[in-house]
Amino acid sequence: MKATSKELIQESFRHLLFVKSLDKITVRDIVEDCGLTRNTFYYHYEDIYDLFDDYLDMQTGAAWRAMDPNAPWEEILLNMICSIFDSPQTGRHIMNSKKSDTMRLYLNRLLEALIDRYIDRNMMGLQVGVEDRRMICDGVTHGIYGLLEQWLTGPDAPSMHGNLRRVIKSFTGGIRSALEYCATHPRNKEDLL
Repeated sequence: MKATSKELIQESFRHLLFVKSLDKITVRDIVEDCGLTRNTFYYHYEDIYDLFDDYLDMQTGAAWRAMDPNAPWEEILLNMICSIFDSPQTGRHIMNSKKSDTMRLYLNRLLEALIDRYIDRNMMGLQVGVEDRRMICDGVTHGIYGLLEQWLTGPDAPSMHGNLRRVIKSFTGGIRSALEYCATHPRNKEDLL
């Protein structure tokens, strides 16, 4: 099946993102790489950053569709992250760009959705308050995101995948333990001070 012009633009963007910072990729780079005209690019996108937003949606959408909904949450999370960051280099090129804030928000929403889904599956038989559930979800989301950003922007990027897998596995039991603790130790007035 022949690729559409939009798919060709996306593939060129993905390729260029591996070798160049997001801020250094130009429309000219894209059209030269994929052999399309500037008009074709502008038919689909306003600019490179519009293309980037679509790239995120397309990559994660494809990962969601390919995912077994019953797969372990750590596998789902790793596949989603790998769908965005083909390599540590790609991650660095995104995280060190003008779109880093967009990427932060996007990753936080993605992590939060996956962790919230995991919490849903692990609350069976436990009575956990909304505040405690939110606290656990936020804590795990920010912990994983902080490490992910540190690895993507720092010298440890080559070991990111292995480290991320290990951190996510370690959080797995910790989330259930946190839910059990909150179920057996309900909040009281002192907790709110």
